[in-house]
Amino acid sequence: MSDFKANEKSSLSISLPMLIQAVGGVALLAAMWTSTQADLSALQKDVGQLQDQVNSLMDLQDKPIPSDVRQDNTLKYLEKELDRVKSIVFKN
Repeated sequence: MSDFKANEKSSLSISLPMLIQAVGGVALLAAMWTSTQADLSALQKDVGQLQDQVNSLMDLQDKPIPSDVRQDNTLKYLEKELDRVKSIVFKN
């Protein structure tokens, strides 16, 4: 390691194209971060809605109604959809 000390005679020169690229790169990263956060928020909202739907269907599942087969199919579909969205959100 060097023991460089900055003083009044020190200088740093950066070319304008390199500075523009650096600023553009930082702006691009910020835009990508914002987009990713928005997508993540939307997916989390979808997971919450699907979880609510599954919970309401689970409550209805034990009630004696004639359309049990359709409800079971809907419940299975919603559970699969919830698992799919969870795998996208939590990518583990």
